[in-house]
Amino acid sequence: MTKPNPDRVTLKMVALAAEMSVAQTSMALNGKPGVAPETRARVLAAARRLGYVPDPIAQELRTGRSAVLALVVRNVANPYFNDILSGMQAAALDHGVAVIMMDSDYSEDHERRHIRYLLSRRVCGLAIAPVGVAAAVEEWRAAQPASPVVLLNSSVRPKGGMDRIAPDPRAVDLAFDHLWGLGHRRIGFLSAPHSLMSDRDRLNRYLGRCRKHRVAPTTLHTELREAAITSRLLDALADPLERPTAVITNSDWSAHYVYRAARSCGLEIGRDLSVVGHDDLTSSELLAPALTTLRLDRRAIGAEVVHHLRGVHTGDHLAPVELVVRDSSGPPR
Repeated sequence: MTKPNPDRVTLKMVALAAEMSVAQTSMALNGKPGVAPETRARVLAAARRLGYVPDPIAQELRTGRSAVLALVVRNVANPYFNDILSGMQAAALDHGVAVIMMDSDYSEDHERRHIRYLLSRRVCGLAIAPVGVAAAVEEWRAAQPASPVVLLNSSVRPKGGMDRIAPDPRAVDLAFDHLWGLGHRRIGFLSAPHSLMSDRDRLNRYLGRCRKHRVAPTTLHTELREAAITSRLLDALADPLERPTAVITNSDWSAHYVYRAARSCGLEIGRDLSVVGHDDLTSSELLAPALTTLRLDRRAIGAEVVHHLRGVHTGDHLAPVELVVRDSSGPPR
């Protein structure tokens, strides 16, 4: 028989430090309902202070689920999702769980196959940036109705209800109003095709702004892959009389390829074509010219995902966003 490790911090020690019962402490650490937020915070603080690490084997035997949270994203090439993962991992340490990430690559088939694999591994929670209407989530809920799910960067509402965490879609208003104030009247909006689009609220904000100012929308639908974005923008910029003078993108990552297309057309970013991104990636300030974008705390969003999956927070969460003006946006020629 394996001897107990005298240096190992136990659940009972955490309970004593938090001045709680062992049962309440266990419920707080495992994200169970019925624990007041201030109580859960006290238990987590005590666990962090003592360096408590749950026994994953004992946890799996007790709950029937692995001590793993899953993150399924639609484009792992976008550094935004890697920052989300980083924030999730940091928060997951406090809860004694691990995080794995899988990429659907904007494929509903890949997404569904990932979901089925994760079901077989009995992970204890799922965060997903879904493709389209999030049909694969319905399969998850049917198989594990009690297992928590968080929709990331999505405005769809599957049956049964689940928490949604996303940047505030009113950020599009900030981008549009900034460009309008500079004098732009042909403002394009880069978006996924309708069949793959999950964050339709951003497109709706753009269309609403166009209606308010009584201008025709220029929606640039394209698969959000490098070559597809470049090709779509080359087409949109080909006619000097009809092309947009500014483009709002759905991410800083996409904005990189708007730069590429503009330069292929001999256009100067910030003068011939203004560009506004979304996310404020570390690389965005290093572009030439530096990218005007919408800043948000991506790692804080990742931490918020874990707090929802573990029952610390509930309800939808919109992350605050602010406009950062740099040299990629200027008055139209």
